[in-house]
Amino acid sequence: MTRGVDVAVVGGGAMGAASAWALARRGREVTLFERFEIGHQNGSSHGPSRIFRLAYVHPDYVRMAQLAVAAWRDLEDVAGERLLTITGGLDLGPGASVAAESLDAVGVPFRWLTPEAARDRWPDVRLPAGERALFQESGGVVAADATVRALARVAADAGASIREATTVHAVAPAGDGVEVRTAEGVLHAGVAVVAAGPWAGDVLAGAGIRLPFRVTQEQVSYFRRAQKPSPLPTLIEWQEPPVPHRYAVPDPRDPSVLKLGEHLAQRTVTPGTRTLDPDLEGLERVRAWSLERWSGLQTTGVHETCLYTNTPDEDFVIDRVGQIVIASPCSGHGFKFTPLVGELVADLVTGSEPRVSLARFSARRAALRG
Repeated sequence: MTRGVDVAVVGGGAMGAASAWALARRGREVTLFERFEIGHQNGSSHGPSRIFRLAYVHPDYVRMAQLAVAAWRDLEDVAGERLLTITGGLDLGPGASVAAESLDAVGVPFRWLTPEAARDRWPDVRLPAGERALFQESGGVVAADATVRALARVAADAGASIREATTVHAVAPAGDGVEVRTAEGVLHAGVAVVAAGPWAGDVLAGAGIRLPFRVTQEQVSYFRRAQKPSPLPTLIEWQEPPVPHRYAVPDPRDPSVLKLGEHLAQRTVTPGTRTLDPDLEGLERVRAWSLERWSGLQTTGVHETCLYTNTPDEDFVIDRVGQIVIASPCSGHGFKFTPLVGELVADLVTGSEPRVSLARFSARRAALRG
């Protein structure tokens, strides 16, 4: 079947669904292709939660996070459900001082807490003796699975067509637009948005756009707090290489549950070779960390794996190359910007001026060459 639409979006995870919604709201005819089903467990967008934070290592991201708060509240208003819960966030290690400089540069308030002050506020938290922690009160937790479902729903309500269980085999320039080829036929579009996560590299390469994405398999573990549950902040502990950074995410719906994981554990895979089996050495490292930082945590035995799509500099790729817009807010820290990214992608598609500079996320930047 061959027909035409304004925009074809490849990938129905968080970024693809957000892009489809933003474009449909602007009156564009949009078709969204998802190779599995909305909310599947095979990529990067699934799971109950993600960290939201303003504490970042560069002021550019701090400013984007500020804009993202309003975008989340807009999505919540339209979807009719709470998706971002503010818990406050703690940062430890060398990255905390860098984040403090970025927050200062933007004028975002924060304060430093001693281990004793942190324990007074959160009795089961154990911070390293003699090391202060950065506390930023606007940090929080995003409901990941609920966000993807909500975005797909509001995109459809705005007029987007969603085609699940449809694999895009190729995206190719064609005249003043693109052809999107699937087993069901070819769809012509004015612009294609590639938001395919770990599959994006192959899709883009087929269109002659080669980017040095590296896909890694990551994992998280769930623990239960033995003490009387009270709200906890998120926690990121920045480590020196080669030790991976570590993080903890509370569950706002169930204060007794805490998700722990390592960031960029560096196990390189492809979407076809990844497994659902956890790395046992990684599980043991996280378990040992749980004993250091909290009292009374008990493992639930529940673990999840997901995929990161990494760039060499860990910055995103949000750019337009001809009639193809690349939406890869990746390297394991993009989810917090989801509804804002949808708006930025829509700006690139429609030729509007983005509300933030996208130079940092150029597909042509030096870190992505060669």
